[in-house]
Amino acid sequence: MFKIITAGNREAYRDVLDEMFRMRYRIVVDEWGWDIPGIQKGYDKDQFDTDETIYVVVLADNGEVVASSRMNPTTGPHMLSELFADYCDLQPYPVAGDVWECSRFVTDRSLMSDPVEDFRIRCRLGLGLTVFCLDNGITRLSWLTHQKFYNLVQRVWKTEPLGLPKREGDNWAWIPAVSQIDKETLDLQMDRYRDAEAIVAQYMAPKYKASAGRIA
Repeated sequence: MFKIITAGNREAYRDVLDEMFRMRYRIVVDEWGWDIPGIQKGYDKDQFDTDETIYVVVLADNGEVVASSRMNPTTGPHMLSELFADYCDLQPYPVAGDVWECSRFVTDRSLMSDPVEDFRIRCRLGLGLTVFCLDNGITRLSWLTHQKFYNLVQRVWKTEPLGLPKREGDNWAWIPAVSQIDKETLDLQMDRYRDAEAIVAQYMAPKYKASAGRIA
């Protein structure tokens, strides 16, 4: 379902990580247009990919990396502390042993033509994050995410903003946030994974209705 890559097993997954960094570049730089200082062309590995970083990676049946995310302890340098502290204008970003930061939540949607499978891939990625947190006494995850994804996160994790939305360009409004992780969260995620077809059908219904209206 997902792979959790830690310092202890990283050597065994070196090829997977290499592919993951290339996949991240295709999405966040080529597709989303991010400018990330200091990274190699074609390879998104930055200063927050460290020896302590935990990766959750989802593989397709053929072994190809289709989704990944990373987690870093907030007791050390992380994105909110080093780059986006001023975004936290409602409350300070949390720093504690049981609070980790999640970043680079990325899926390669070009590899998933089926919207149900696309949804399940993102579910697997979220499940990996939650499982690692529950197994390691992590009770909260902090984020910097765009507003659309923030609205989706709230359906799974109990989430509160650390700051007001900050708009950059025409399409992105960024929100720093922190989410609670508990057993209830895991149960809800499993329910959503099992109910993927019905949930996707509900999401798609307004689009189909709008398309039908334009055709008519």
